[in-house]
Amino acid sequence: GVRKIRLTGGEPLLRRDLPRLVSMICRIPGIKDVGLTTNGILLAHLAQPLFDAGLRRINVSLDALDPGRFRQLSRRDGLERVIEGILAAKKAGFEPVKINAVSIRGTTEHEVAPLARFAREHGLEMRFIEYMPIGADQWEREKVYFAHEILDQLEREVCPLTPAKRYGPKAPAMEFEYTDGGGMVG
Repeated sequence: GVRKIRLTGGEPLLRRDLPRLVSMICRIPGIKDVGLTTNGILLAHLAQPLFDAGLRRINVSLDALDPGRFRQLSRRDGLERVIEGILAAKKAGFEPVKINAVSIRGTTEHEVAPLARFAREHGLEMRFIEYMPIGADQWEREKVYFAHEILDQLEREVCPLTPAKRYGPKAPAMEFEYTDGGGMVG
C-alpha cells in the first residue's frame, strides 16, 4: 500500500549513485510520488540528474539568507552553494521547489521576510516551521516564534495573504496565497 516515498537524512545527497536509487524507486509498481529533503549544499550538480531519474518533488532546508546567521545555524559555510542548488532545481524542472525554514525567536525571525521575498522572486514555495526542540531535555517556549506571528509579519512586510484554495485539512502545512498572485507560503 505504500505510494509515496520521501528520501531524507542525514543528508541524502551524500549517498553515492543517488540518481540511480531514485530511478529504481520510481520504477517500483504502485509508487506514485518520490520526494527528497536536502540541505542543498550538493544540489547544484545533482538537480538535473535527479530530475532525469524521475524525482519530481524537492524540499530544501534554508533557515537564513544572511551568511553569518546561515553559518551560525548550519555550522558551515555554503549559503551560496545552497542558493545555487535551489536555482538549479528550479531550472531542472522541479515544480514546486519548496524551501523549509525553522523560525526561532531571537535567532531567525528577522529572516522571515527576506526568505519570503526570495521565494516569491524565484517562484518557490516557502514553508515556515515553528521551532520544536526535538531531543531537548527542556522545552524552550521563549524560542517559539508562533505561526500567527509569522503570518502577521509576512502580511506587514511582504504582502497580504489569503488561505489557499487548494488547502487540504490533512496537509502538513497551513497554506496561504499572496493576494497579489505572487506565490504560496505555508
